[in-house]
Amino acid sequence: MQHRLRIEKFGKIGRAEIQVSPLTLFVGDNNSGKSYLLSLLWGLYSAEDPSALFQNFAQLQMERKQEVYEMLSKFVLEADKKLKQEIELPSQIFVEILNEVLEENKDRFVAGIFNSGQVTVGKLEVVMEQEFSVKITSEKQGNETVFYYVQKENVINVLDGIRKNNYALITNMLMISILLWFLKGENRSYSLNTVYLPAARTGFVLAKNVINRIGRQIAYDSFESYGRERRLKIQPFTKPVLHFLDMLEELSLDHKTEYAEIVNWMEGSMVHGKVSHGSEVGGKEIRYTPDGSTDSLPLRTSSAVVTELAPLLLLLKYGHSLKTICYEEPEMCLHPRLQQEMGKLLIRLVNNGISMIATTHSDIIIQHINNICKLKEMGTPKELMDRLELSKQDVIDLQDVAVYQFTDQGGYSVIERIIPRNGQFQVKTFSNALMEILQQTSEVQEYEAEQEE
Repeated sequence: MQHRLRIEKFGKIGRAEIQVSPLTLFVGDNNSGKSYLLSLLWGLYSAEDPSALFQNFAQLQMERKQEVYEMLSKFVLEADKKLKQEIELPSQIFVEILNEVLEENKDRFVAGIFNSGQVTVGKLEVVMEQEFSVKITSEKQGNETVFYYVQKENVINVLDGIRKNNYALITNMLMISILLWFLKGENRSYSLNTVYLPAARTGFVLAKNVINRIGRQIAYDSFESYGRERRLKIQPFTKPVLHFLDMLEELSLDHKTEYAEIVNWMEGSMVHGKVSHGSEVGGKEIRYTPDGSTDSLPLRTSSAVVTELAPLLLLLKYGHSLKTICYEEPEMCLHPRLQQEMGKLLIRLVNNGISMIATTHSDIIIQHINNICKLKEMGTPKELMDRLELSKQDVIDLQDVAVYQFTDQGGYSVIERIIPRNGQFQVKTFSNALMEILQQTSEVQEYEAEQEE
């Protein structure tokens, strides 16, 4: 399902239309709205019911919603009497309902993400690329009624105990589930599968034991459930940061990683040692063991590259199965050579089923992705792949990458999707800066030569 998210008057963003790809990159000027939009996407993809997006959904008086509700209500009621039944509805009707719900709750939703009632959004809506039929099926399976919609993997299980005398509840559950699918598209996941890695991750990781979870809820979260704001003496964190800290706290040694190959490669090629959960080495601290050493060190004594990559390593090692990672400036503290390795890492994560959305100021990451897309276009010639020490996990198709340029125009930012030319993403914000420094270098050299004459 191809869909775009349309946003207007949101922070510095005047207007934007975003279609998320398996690998989506936001590039451009500082203070142009990249992190704002990244936070919004995190909020949308991690949203689940109940949330500010669907607050008072059952009470919302909307003509289109009532029309669909009546049809689905009859469908749910008949599910008790039939072993199997099916209904088809046009996609556009769900898009219209979703956009009405977003219009009703958008300001409450973004205020909750940023823990500030001052953050608002002028428009937040979904635009579909093409219309299609939404097929909904109910099927009795023992003591359960199972509702499928669109495809088999989109499932709602309704137990007998829930179903009895709760047809209205089930109808609302079914509608919200379908609307969330339209909102999230292929990025549909829940909060445990969607993570935000903030730019200030080193500081948060080193302070995570001091800023405990209860303390965070009391002191740093100003929006309670359903968007009610509390008065605080301390400036709150944003919801993505709070969720990031919660996820680090919930890491479990019992979890068997799905990403062992990536973890081993990161530890061998990027941090040159092992990052471990504190309880694994007999304590509460995150520890780092350099290659060639048997002694682990507290993370606070490690280099910046280790502390920057530690959160992602820990989530890949001990966290839940990941569906979406919103990554602020993955190149932070990385040497140019490691920035190229970061480009390789982003692609490997995508090829392991994780949707990556990142802000970046790294021309090296962009150029690495350009090179890899060109390799894919060439058919990944084995001789060249071997020479460059690349595997199939390191290759991505140009169609699976989206790059958006953010340009600060003073009062607002213009967001444009960069259309690749000759299989390459040409990023003005990087090329312009390079041309300026080259021009400066040329003028300095010319002046020096004039003085020597």
